[in-house]
Amino acid sequence: MKKFIWTKDYSVSIEMIDEQHRHFLDIVNKIADFINSKASEKEVLFDIVNQMGNYAFYHLGTEEELFDKLDYPDAVPHVEAHNQFREMANGYISRIRKDDQNIEKLSEEVAEYAGNWLLKHILVADKKYSAFFNEHGVK
Repeated sequence: MKKFIWTKDYSVSIEMIDEQHRHFLDIVNKIADFINSKASEKEVLFDIVNQMGNYAFYHLGTEEELFDKLDYPDAVPHVEAHNQFREMANGYISRIRKDDQNIEKLSEEVAEYAGNWLLKHILVADKKYSAFFNEHGVK
């Protein structure tokens, strides 16, 4: 599986958020490493996906705190998108725990979903708040 590559095109011009996005992508790439190593240990995948979920929840919470603090006008649809990701992440964690799952297919599904969701979310939703946050002193 190809890894997801961070480029400057994904920058939202907010150092803390860019750093969190890069870290989030690094965790997703651990799933790609898991796939590429032909590993099939359910516990290893569970640990990586759990780490990804926990970090995503932390990161999404960081953005949402800034939305509240700055009274960001597009917060509601943005938080809805975050909540959809949270639901998917929790669903993947539940599925990994089940005995009837094909770990190889599930790991590919998780990596594709998480990596593509993050990069698309940055380009479509997060880029919208860049100027607003910068104008309010968040850089």
